[in-house]
Amino acid sequence: MRRTLYVALLATRVLFALSPSYIHPDEFFQAPEVAASDILGVNALRTWEFTSEEPIRSIVPIYMYSGMPFLLLRFVCHVLQTLLGMDIQPSTFAVFWSQRLYMACLSVVMDLCVCRAIRRLNPTVRLLPTALLMASSHCLLVFHTRAFGNAFASIVLALCFDLLSRIESLLGNLEQIKRRKKGSARLTKAQAVRKVQQSLCMLAAAGVLGAFTHITFAPFFAPLALVAFMMVASYTWRRFLSITQACAIILTACVCATAAGLCLVVADSVYYGTLHSNDPHALLGVSGTLTCTVLNNLRYNGSATNLATHGIHARYLHVVASMPVLFGPLYVLALLKLWTWIRRGRIANKNGGSYMSLATGSSVIAGISVLSLVRHQEPRFLLPALPGVVLSTWRWHRLLPAYFWRLWVAYNLVLAAIYGGVHQAGVVSVIKYLADTSVAQRIGCSTMDDGSMVCAHMHSESSSNVYGGSVDTTVFPSLRTNVLLYATYMAPRHLLVQKKQSQQDTSSAGDIPTTVNDRHLQAHVEMTDLVSMDDHEVQALLSAAIPVNCSAFGIANKDMLVFAPSRAVDELGEPLYVRTLFVAPASTDLEPLLPPQEDPSWNAMLVPLYSYAPHVNFDHIKMVAQNPLKYARLNVYIICARS
Repeated sequence: MRRTLYVALLATRVLFALSPSYIHPDEFFQAPEVAASDILGVNALRTWEFTSEEPIRSIVPIYMYSGMPFLLLRFVCHVLQTLLGMDIQPSTFAVFWSQRLYMACLSVVMDLCVCRAIRRLNPTVRLLPTALLMASSHCLLVFHTRAFGNAFASIVLALCFDLLSRIESLLGNLEQIKRRKKGSARLTKAQAVRKVQQSLCMLAAAGVLGAFTHITFAPFFAPLALVAFMMVASYTWRRFLSITQACAIILTACVCATAAGLCLVVADSVYYGTLHSNDPHALLGVSGTLTCTVLNNLRYNGSATNLATHGIHARYLHVVASMPVLFGPLYVLALLKLWTWIRRGRIANKNGGSYMSLATGSSVIAGISVLSLVRHQEPRFLLPALPGVVLSTWRWHRLLPAYFWRLWVAYNLVLAAIYGGVHQAGVVSVIKYLADTSVAQRIGCSTMDDGSMVCAHMHSESSSNVYGGSVDTTVFPSLRTNVLLYATYMAPRHLLVQKKQSQQDTSSAGDIPTTVNDRHLQAHVEMTDLVSMDDHEVQALLSAAIPVNCSAFGIANKDMLVFAPSRAVDELGEPLYVRTLFVAPASTDLEPLLPPQEDPSWNAMLVPLYSYAPHVNFDHIKMVAQNPLKYARLNVYIICARS
């Protein structure tokens, strides 16, 4: 029964991965946006973290947890295109779900590593209570199915705990050999020493990878490295290892860490263009400078001025807010465990103590303590605390009373429903709507008497009879949909799946323009996030928008698009037709944002075009809670001319 429950929780994790909920912009703009641009060749928005003179994000871990699903998706599209003989392009949800499902699969590594570490501590223990506790946590159900660097760093840390438990088990095997318990020793001394050397090398390399993934990983990992050194030193002092063997083990780990760090630095330097190869005038054909994103990250976050732009928080916020939000009742359990350690005056108890107990407890304490010194704090920074908290309390999991489990399930159900179900869920759905209606490589259009351009998708039923007239399939004007997003998170551009436009090829007169990458998009979307803009700035943008003539057309039909002529031209000098959409939560008071009626430049109105529910915006949570059916929505309006 309980195993069935665990499988059901894994299925629930997949369902939350498929949900369009949106926790924080970093889940898109710190990895998928860049990886999709590089691998799928789509337009994307690169943030300052990648475009500054001192970039702070390493590309290798990004490709590991975000690039791989896009590589698989591109391969699948290529295979289908070869088999079917037709152009296959990934859709919005194909790109979105491939990333989410890949992260959901990676999150299972956390379950496996933690359970394997516990199994090494006690081969006879029942793992199911711990597995159920982890699988029902909203951290794994929601946060670890998103492409957060902190989530991947948390998985890497769980792998490090697994390796550390393996090292302790192997060193314990040396003790059995030394005491001549040959029947209980599973390996010879030479085999055990070699495996310790290999495991410590992998631990060092994993630690470097985690630090390059996200700088907050380092304080959680540092105690593990220290404990590993203590284990080798202790077994050397007790003469289970010779000094030569101990030096070889430590030296190998240092070499592995250095090699891993150097590989990551070189990869980042090549990616960001600071290191060049094939230079005939340089030594070994290599010139330029090295880019170390970890050092750049430390320098950036060491500046109080830089942190102030992201928000300054109290140093106790992680202890009193972030940990309770992430772990709920489990945090109380961890505090009780810490109290028992303090009472005994040591972390490892004499009956079941181990170096792993020291590592798990000190990892959580060191991670929270160091990150609390930094004034900018967010709960997800503490995601790497999850494996340490679980491993430090695992002996109590099978003894937990029924009321703890009821409280645990209720707490995580609420948090998972909010963050994994409704929080900013309309953003991705609106992008899907825009990709379906406003992004196309070829659309037939007709010019109306007032100069408006009316278009329909060529595959739609309306293409032969648009608004009472026929579509002229020989007219392919340049169409642009300007989207203004207000009071929402930043919209990930890569989900529009708009191919990058390269050098135009106009050799085919009378045909639509083409590019080296297939043909350029005839209809495309430009997004503007109205972040931190006051009402007057929003009014100015709305006044500058060109309204379309909506009175004669059925705007609600998604297959029918109406554009107004603009004074601008496209990159080929052809006339450009535009329309402007305004996206805002239903809880937004639009009146202060609209230009006054007496403004001569404003002769327009907002007409509802599309709406998605549920969409919860915490800025207006009180209004949403009072009437969720009315206000828990994200609306799309088109700017129409007044008749």
